[in-house]
Amino acid sequence: MVSGTDFKYRYLSKDGIQALKDFQYNGADNSLIYKYILSPLAGFLVDNATPSTIAPNAITLFGFSFMIISFMLMASHCPTLDHCGPQNNEIPSYIFLFNGVATLVYQTLDNMDGKQARKTGSSSPLGLLFDHGLDAWNVIVGTVNTLCILAIAPNDFFCLAAVSFSTAAAFYVATWEEYHTHKMLLPIINGPTEGVLVTAALSFTSWWKGRQFWHEFGLYDGLYEFVEPFLPMAVKSFVEEHLVTGMANKDLLCVFLAVMAVREVAAKILFVVRKYGLKSLTGLIPLSSLMIMSVLILRTNPQVFFENQRTSLLLFGVIFVEMTTGLMLDHMTRSKFDPFRTTLVPIFILYSILDLKLLSADQISLYMMICTCGISSYMILKTKITIAEICNCLGIFVFDIVTPHPNNKKTQ
Repeated sequence: MVSGTDFKYRYLSKDGIQALKDFQYNGADNSLIYKYILSPLAGFLVDNATPSTIAPNAITLFGFSFMIISFMLMASHCPTLDHCGPQNNEIPSYIFLFNGVATLVYQTLDNMDGKQARKTGSSSPLGLLFDHGLDAWNVIVGTVNTLCILAIAPNDFFCLAAVSFSTAAAFYVATWEEYHTHKMLLPIINGPTEGVLVTAALSFTSWWKGRQFWHEFGLYDGLYEFVEPFLPMAVKSFVEEHLVTGMANKDLLCVFLAVMAVREVAAKILFVVRKYGLKSLTGLIPLSSLMIMSVLILRTNPQVFFENQRTSLLLFGVIFVEMTTGLMLDHMTRSKFDPFRTTLVPIFILYSILDLKLLSADQISLYMMICTCGISSYMILKTKITIAEICNCLGIFVFDIVTPHPNNKKTQ
């Protein structure tokens, strides 16, 4: 381990290093389910079933490994969204059961890591960044899995956008708000608690009822029958005219998801703009660019997505993780966030290629695969270097809270 002035920092400045040393997390989860059920459960498991020698980051990574296994199971049986259709009876239902269990395990262990850190006195900015970084990855893993769970067809653009963009936008905007306010205050109903529980419930429903359930109309019919007596005649006429056949369960769910995401995102944006001015909106440029370019690419040549479904979703995902973790790190180091991300360049190039029809379909697929692998490799290298720099400046190890670090003066 290199220590002292011999260590070369690439991502942390002198001011950033000092900010990390002075960093104090300020956050709270106001969910009643978290307060009265999930938090006590996590505390019980930490106090009674977790050795004090286990690092909090190891708990976080172990929980995320369940989601990775689930993602691989889904990919093996549903390599494309076409394979996930409700008419495909060859898909084993246990993969949805496993995803539901994996989601709950991930949530529980994610709640445990902070309590383990406080129990062992090993809380650090690295733990927060590691935790939130894996949460960002889980947004993408969970999104792809949810598309399979709901049997969303690749040409069902509304549901595809609702599932893909809603969770990512809510997560990024929450991080952007924290960057400005230096607080992470989750409302009484929020994604990390109720949202994760709903995702698990969707998995269990697909395991129990089958994916065809999401293409039925029972939820809409029951909901409309309940609210019909309270609706004005104009609303009834509109519904009867434009929704003659009703709305499939998946469509109703996606409408609800989109409305909730828009409400949450709009509320956070208005709050930050009112307090910090219009200049704060520059932090939303990366996500806005990614979403807009994704839509433009899909409109220019939908076949690109149809032929490269998982590659497209993973490319979108790894770029999302890069910009989100970059925003997190800048928040913790009190650094200025650069909204112009180099990882977005391949997306702009792809759009130009499609618009000008410069490459064949096979060449475009190869280009997208190279971009996905290249950005993923860059993210792995950047993550490794960043973790090493934080460990060196704070005098800690990422997965070891027992061995004294050479730079930790408290242990010397």
